[in-house]
Amino acid sequence: MRKKFATNLVFLLTVNLLVKPYWIFGIDRVVQNKVGAAAYGTYFAIFNYSFLLSIILDFGINNFNSRAISRDNNRLGEYLVNLSTIKLFLSVIYLGLTLVSGLFTGFDALEMKMLAFWGINQILISATLYFRSNIAALQLFKTDSVISTLDRLLAGLFCVSLMYLPAFKDSFNIMWFIYAQTAGFFLTALIAFIVIARRAVIRFNFWNLGFAKTILFKSAPFAMLALLMGIYYRIDAVMIERMLPNGDKEAGIYAASFRLLDAVNQFGFLFATLLLPIFAAMIRKNEDMRDLVKFSSELMFVLAIITAADCYFFRNEIMQMLYHNSTTYWSMIFGWLMINFIPMSSIYIFGTLLTAQGSLKILNIIALVGMLLNITLNLYLIPHYGALGATIATLITQVVAAAAHIIAAHKKFRFEYSVKDLLKLAGFTGACCITLLSAKMLPYGWVINFLLATVVCSLIAVATNLIPLSDLYKLIRSKATS
Repeated sequence: MRKKFATNLVFLLTVNLLVKPYWIFGIDRVVQNKVGAAAYGTYFAIFNYSFLLSIILDFGINNFNSRAISRDNNRLGEYLVNLSTIKLFLSVIYLGLTLVSGLFTGFDALEMKMLAFWGINQILISATLYFRSNIAALQLFKTDSVISTLDRLLAGLFCVSLMYLPAFKDSFNIMWFIYAQTAGFFLTALIAFIVIARRAVIRFNFWNLGFAKTILFKSAPFAMLALLMGIYYRIDAVMIERMLPNGDKEAGIYAASFRLLDAVNQFGFLFATLLLPIFAAMIRKNEDMRDLVKFSSELMFVLAIITAADCYFFRNEIMQMLYHNSTTYWSMIFGWLMINFIPMSSIYIFGTLLTAQGSLKILNIIALVGMLLNITLNLYLIPHYGALGATIATLITQVVAAAAHIIAAHKKFRFEYSVKDLLKLAGFTGACCITLLSAKMLPYGWVINFLLATVVCSLIAVATNLIPLSDLYKLIRSKATS
């Protein structure tokens, strides 16, 4: 299992490293610079608002389906039509509730138009994620990896055409950005469906009320978990835009940093997507998971520490390079927001493990506490400190949530954490900070200093065996000769 995880992880990261930076830096960032912080801030608030009720689209079906199909692939044909029909019904409910709540929130005509299209986008995203849950459950990881980036690749191509072709470039606006994404999401959902449909013996029993009730009842704990986590992850931008007099601009400033945090979090999400069916299968077979948990958690920790430390110590340089109007305030938000990747990385590992085991009660309790803590902190901090207040609230919430996930996993699975391993992780963190502080004093350009520090930190991880280079080499060699 460790070999399968590592092999597919390398492919998954390679595909995403080719596409995600192209979207983040070449498309999304350029759009914000083109339309301005205020216009993008409004878009960003609407974008996040569309996520708040998006759990209705899924209602935990994806996680349930991934676990069910992982355990019995023969259920694919039986579930595909029935679950797709349920999701279509849920999509109508989601879109209606989202638009009605948007009216009560006080969105104007343009904001409602944005919300309507993002509601459609969420439906398409949910459909793709459902199809991908089947693909991952069948352990077609390379196919899933390609589809995970296809929407951004297609949307990016449409955006480039609209931003740079002479016939369109002078008229480009934030709505066109949304239209381009809608087209990309639609095509990706269609391709993902075709991949699954070719592997399933489809049974056209379009509606089975008893089946629907059973699935929704079993999925309810997953739905509650996703709703609670979605609120405390997405509510910040909405509260910033609604609570402050210059909320659109502050939300735009927050979006400039959140974009990069969300980008690196995609790799954590990919870890979780890859690990969930593997953990579920290992639990079903009663296999020892300690080796895989240690391997994946340390690998994720190394990635998180290097990424967060790099961004924090070079926060001013990065923000000035990316955004025309960046100030010290923008950089401060960015530096602290990126530190969130460290606690979030542990949630992706241990939260996925608890999900695969079915410990939904404890996960929901943690998420409920996280949501209440985040909203409470935001209500106090945003009026006093603006977007920086939301950043502080997010960091406190994620640290508390991460600690709770680790403790819960330890109690459930009785993992042993040696003092040597903990000291190794702490020593690596300290060494990375010292390396980055030293790199900033080198007489080279900041980009060279940044790259040198990253290389040194990576070498330290290899030297301390946090990145087991010998194991990875053996894995690649065995894969090449197989």
